[in-house]
Amino acid sequence: MLKFMGPARRTLWCCSFALFLLTVPAWAQEPAKPAQPKAVEGALVAVARHLSAPYALYLYESLTAQVLYNETIVERPNSPSAPLANDSLWALAIISKSILVEGGDGPYLDIRRVPPFFEDLARRYTNPSHYWPDREITKETRREQLAAWYALYLMLLVGNATQDEIARKLKGGAFERDPGMLTPGGPSLVDRLKQEGALAEEAYTLVYITRTGPAGAESLTFPAYLDRWKSKIYQAYEVR
Repeated sequence: MLKFMGPARRTLWCCSFALFLLTVPAWAQEPAKPAQPKAVEGALVAVARHLSAPYALYLYESLTAQVLYNETIVERPNSPSAPLANDSLWALAIISKSILVEGGDGPYLDIRRVPPFFEDLARRYTNPSHYWPDREITKETRREQLAAWYALYLMLLVGNATQDEIARKLKGGAFERDPGMLTPGGPSLVDRLKQEGALAEEAYTLVYITRTGPAGAESLTFPAYLDRWKSKIYQAYEVR
């Protein structure tokens, strides 16, 4: 288990991860054939099962940055995005409580909880018998939809980070660059799973994030089903 990070380290993440929200919607680029729920579920489950220690810690850091980002929005007077940000904090708190445990000197990240938690989410919300991305979203249901989408969104951010990116963020923390855990120049988790045959080509496209633009100012294009889901949620909050 890993010690809960202090506020000084969290602050460094706020600006960089805020950029992840400024993504280019895949549905706005070109028409795409809707993904089959069974294929979406299988691809997400494959990623969730492979969230080993460095990915789990990187996910926690990502979550912490998102908390800070949403807190700044809530604090803005009369912000039209405040309801969305406030519910985002509620959703992120659920994730935190599910992967942290209380220790004698504070909360710890229990890396053993991360893979089963995200696998359960993938099965619960993208199972063909109750596929949430296609559901109607109302003011009454938008918070639960946001929580489901947000968790899977964070998981794919982590799954598409290269091993160098993870190593840079975790340097000086619980995970130094260790050849037994992270390989310099190594691929992202989703790229590795494709190389190893754990993700077929169709499944890979359902969890792959396309990056365009210079490093540090990249635009991210998520899989179409995830962007459509996000668009419906944002419409329910009446924000763009």
